[in-house]
Amino acid sequence: MKSSRDFLLGFITGVVAGILTAPKSGQESRQWIQDEADKRTKDLQDQWSKGVEQVKSQVEQVKSQVNQWTGKLQDESETKKEKFNDNVDNLANKAHSGVDSAKQSIKID
Repeated sequence: MKSSRDFLLGFITGVVAGILTAPKSGQESRQWIQDEADKRTKDLQDQWSKGVEQVKSQVEQVKSQVNQWTGKLQDESETKKEKFNDNVDNLANKAHSGVDSAKQSIKID
């Protein structure tokens, strides 16, 4: 914001100084002011467009990074879920074996 304010202040100061020191007719001065205003407007539009493109590029980079992180988290989540389910299955099998062993020992006695 400060650079825009400084730019506009410099522009206005330059225009006023140019008008006051220019040995031109009123119509020539007005045409010069119009030409300068058009030139500065185009410069500002170009700067704005470049800024917008930079922001878009950065947003795309952030999206890409978030997508990568999301993919990694999903992969890790699936891996941990599979390990957890395997552990639960193993414990269930061991418990079932223990119950079967207990039943066997009760029948034998």
